[in-house]
Amino acid sequence: MPVIANATRIWEINVHWPLYSQCGVWDPRGRGVDIWECIRDHDSTPGTEPPNTKYWRYIARR
Repeated sequence: MPVIANATRIWEINVHWPLYSQCGVWDPRGRGVDIWECIRDHDSTPGTEPPNTKYWRYIARR
């Protein structure tokens, strides 16, 4: 089971996301932060953000 780091980075465009890195995405409906784990090494561009399951796996909510 993956461990969620205390300093999980927020998803941003123009960032290199290595395999198994984590990012957080604010969910306004749930009023929490969803944590995603990178499953495919990539540079972020529009369309590669979570919840795109080609690049990310859902981990948990904080």
